[in-house]
Amino acid sequence: MDKRYENLETPYTRLNPESCALLTVDVQNDWGDPGGARPMPDLDRVIPNILEVVDSFRRAGRPIVHVVRIYLEDASNVDYCRRWQFERGEARAVVAGSWGSQLVASLNPTGEELDVPALLDGRMQELTHTEFVMYKPRFGAFHGTPLKDFLEEKGIDSVVIVGITFPNCVLATQLGATDNDFRVGLVPGACTQVDEAGLRAMQNKGVQLMSVGELKDFLGIA
Repeated sequence: MDKRYENLETPYTRLNPESCALLTVDVQNDWGDPGGARPMPDLDRVIPNILEVVDSFRRAGRPIVHVVRIYLEDASNVDYCRRWQFERGEARAVVAGSWGSQLVASLNPTGEELDVPALLDGRMQELTHTEFVMYKPRFGAFHGTPLKDFLEEKGIDSVVIVGITFPNCVLATQLGATDNDFRVGLVPGACTQVDEAGLRAMQNKGVQLMSVGELKDFLGIA
């Protein structure tokens, strides 16, 4: 059943459908495909919901930013909390140029591979006129990236977040969006490893939780 959420909605937290963008977080083969190096346990439930959310934003003509991680073979850009394991051959994933680093195939509107040099240089990769890829060097999508300026240049004041994983990069991205005064929505059914305490904490920060059905209603998609 499509769960409905009761949120703390105020004039400052209410999402604006006309100025809303979607952020997909780390939906890459190594984490988002059963054949990946470190697949998440709930992909059979989450990936179809992510695709439905993405399709809804496409139909609404709203911007989509696919946020990705890319690790260099020499581990020089890997987070300190993972670098030692990565260097030892453990926790290796999303290595630059590998199949595992690519967007999950069903998510990619063109099949175009990631432009690793451009992304690592801090540039947005345009897939279509409304769909882009952006590299993030750490957990949050706003840390050390052009995302805030990119969204503001497009007149965006609201973002909806989906992806992998809820307690790590999804949460860090939500906090970054909130810290930068964006109105924030999240679709729990389109995130891996969700926990109820974490959802309540997000709601206390003004995040608008939505089911897939509520998202479609919000965007005016039948």
